[in-house]
Amino acid sequence: MQQHLFKTLFLLFLIPIYLFGVEPVFNDTPKDNLNENVKIEEKQESIKSVDDRLTEQLNIAKDVLKNINDEIYILDEFKNKDYDTRINYLQNRISINQREDNTLAIKRDEIELLQLKGQKIYDNTLKELIEAKKSFKDRNYFISVLDNNIQFIEKNSFNNYKSLYEQERNSENKISKELIDNYIKLANQNIQHLFTLKYLKENIDLYRKPNFFIDNLNYKYLISLIDSNSFISPISKFCSYHFKVTIGEVTVVLLILLFFKLFVTKFISLVILILNKIFITRKKQDEEEEEDQAILEYIEDSIKRPFVIGLYTLSIHISLYILIKDVILLNKVIPWINTLYMGLFSWAIYSLLSNSISNFAEQLVEKYPNVRREMIVFILRIIKVFFILLVILFLFTQLGIDIKAIAASLGVGGIAIALASKDTLANFFGSLNIMSDNSFSQGDWIVANDVEGTVVDIRMRTTRIRTFDNAMITIPNSELANTHIKNYSKRRIGRRIKMTLNITYESSIEDIYNLKKDIYEMLSNHSGIASEKTITEKRTRKFEAIKREDLHGVKRNLMVYIDEYGASSINILIYCFTRSPSWEDWLLIKEDVIIKINKLVEKNNCDFAYPTQTLFMKND
Repeated sequence: MQQHLFKTLFLLFLIPIYLFGVEPVFNDTPKDNLNENVKIEEKQESIKSVDDRLTEQLNIAKDVLKNINDEIYILDEFKNKDYDTRINYLQNRISINQREDNTLAIKRDEIELLQLKGQKIYDNTLKELIEAKKSFKDRNYFISVLDNNIQFIEKNSFNNYKSLYEQERNSENKISKELIDNYIKLANQNIQHLFTLKYLKENIDLYRKPNFFIDNLNYKYLISLIDSNSFISPISKFCSYHFKVTIGEVTVVLLILLFFKLFVTKFISLVILILNKIFITRKKQDEEEEEDQAILEYIEDSIKRPFVIGLYTLSIHISLYILIKDVILLNKVIPWINTLYMGLFSWAIYSLLSNSISNFAEQLVEKYPNVRREMIVFILRIIKVFFILLVILFLFTQLGIDIKAIAASLGVGGIAIALASKDTLANFFGSLNIMSDNSFSQGDWIVANDVEGTVVDIRMRTTRIRTFDNAMITIPNSELANTHIKNYSKRRIGRRIKMTLNITYESSIEDIYNLKKDIYEMLSNHSGIASEKTITEKRTRKFEAIKREDLHGVKRNLMVYIDEYGASSINILIYCFTRSPSWEDWLLIKEDVIIKINKLVEKNNCDFAYPTQTLFMKND
């Protein structure tokens, strides 16, 4: 009985424990399942949200691609001015906050500044893609434009401010909230721009049609085509391993050199034709075409040699890019080639300007004979010297040579340079004295000390004189400026003819007198002899006629007189001047005068006297 009672109580005690014990297990299992279901649903919602965002980004990228094809970004003008105004405002505010040491405000404005700059660069990139598409740029150009923008975004990523964002995200401060908003805007913008740019890079063919001639037909394609040949490939690999150059590269280089060799003449003709249209204007109908031909000739002479050398240099330049793989070595060589380009360009400009000025000076001298040719040449030489010095300084700058250091080193040896250049400066100022004094000009016949000849050239340091035996004499200008100079060419009218006419004593004095009158009349009316009849002076200038005639070298004296009784003749003095100071004209006129005098002697029954001597023999 007691045992039965004990069993009954034990069962009554175990049943509730079992029931309550099973119930929690029963109840816990659905609860855990519920939590797992919630997590799964949240995860599905999160995955769905990412998919939605990716779909949204893809749709935006597709819209951008469509707008590029429609050239929307060109039609809808980008407001650079508004962005620049806002950027300047933020930069000023950052400067003020830096002075006030407001670090948080500085970071807030820096994030917004990055956002504005990123948007501006992004919009400009899209515009640049459209412009590249319109101008048929190659595929690599598009990739380069997109890569530049991608690199900018990655360099200025919002992750640089992530720690600051985590620190301030729970702050109720106004500046912190603005910083968080700017951070989120920058993050969303960077993510979207990065996605769009990479999408455009992967799908270039959707907005730019591929072109074999633009994209593939280049020297790299030709090199790969040659090296891939089954016969050439082993040789090319051998050369590449041992000599660092392939057969394809050598072949392309030779083709480039051959191309420039064959077409250099046509290039020059094309350039001359372009310059012809630039420099030569339409002439009047009555003007001859010889002037145009002369201009074409000096233009060709000016640019031909520098242009030919420049084209060959360009072929070598291209070849170096193909043959040299070492970037460091290439960067050392290229500046020298660029300097050579600048030197050749300066040479062409110098020759063109020099020939142009010379041509203009020649026309000026022909139009205005009083203009001194040597003065124009002297000024032109000074301009040339300054031009060459400027070019040399510019080339030094291009090569990275410190001009200030050169100037400082010149200061150390300034005394030695000054002493060495003393004679040079003296000769230079001597040339200035010669130019300003106008004692002689180029082409004049002068006598300086024991040197006689024609002035060939007046240079900045020396003067060159060509003697009548065809020798060249060079005299320093300082010496020439301080010596007496006899100038036979400084005469405008009058080269002297002086002769004595010997008439025999057997001629009557009346006939001799008539001969003298006839000679005087003949010379007065001779077109080549200067006289009162052939050279007249205006009444308004007669007061200073003597002074001016002596200054300018005008001689018109005409004298014919029975001069003296000679040992065996009566002598008639003839003294006159030719109108032309030219020696050749003087000889021709003198010859004509002598012939006419001979006729007048015969006309007046006179005879020329010969040196005679009469001997009287006394008979013892």
